[in-house]
Amino acid sequence: MIATLQERWRHLASRERIMVASGGAVVLASLLFLLVVDPLFARIDKLERQAVRKSKERVELSALASEYAAKQARITKLEQRLPASEGQFSLLAFMEDAAASVQIRDRIVGMQPQQATTQQGYEETAVDLRLDGVQLPQLLGLLVALEQAPYDVQVHHLQIKPKYDNPINLDATLRIVSYAKS
Repeated sequence: MIATLQERWRHLASRERIMVASGGAVVLASLLFLLVVDPLFARIDKLERQAVRKSKERVELSALASEYAAKQARITKLEQRLPASEGQFSLLAFMEDAAASVQIRDRIVGMQPQQATTQQGYEETAVDLRLDGVQLPQLLGLLVALEQAPYDVQVHHLQIKPKYDNPINLDATLRIVSYAKS
């Protein structure tokens, strides 16, 4: 078969040889482009898009890692302020002492402990405190005493209403919450 092709090649005129060679080169170049170059370019484009996406994901992951580290540090700091699990801390007794320290113990109308709940390994103890006829500096003193507590004590709800007969005096309702490791 090769011999017949060589024989035909020899019988072609030089112009015909140039045309056949040019056509063969075009077909060979087209096949090379379709089978090698085009898939290679498509693969490069795909990898570049993946690299950009992975770079964005890396930035997001690093932001999440720093946020996680900050929250872990905050949790560690808060856990250091939690009372020991032996139950040495009583929120009711602390509230009475805090009210006595700012001279509003006689203004306490009600102190009602709420059912303790446990969530994600922490026991939440809450107390609803109602004060009648307290003045704003005294209430602020109580809030400062709660903020300076040796353990983590938070005010989850605070409602203040002025008394109608004397607006200087206030009725206040507070929900104070304390957490302990269970």
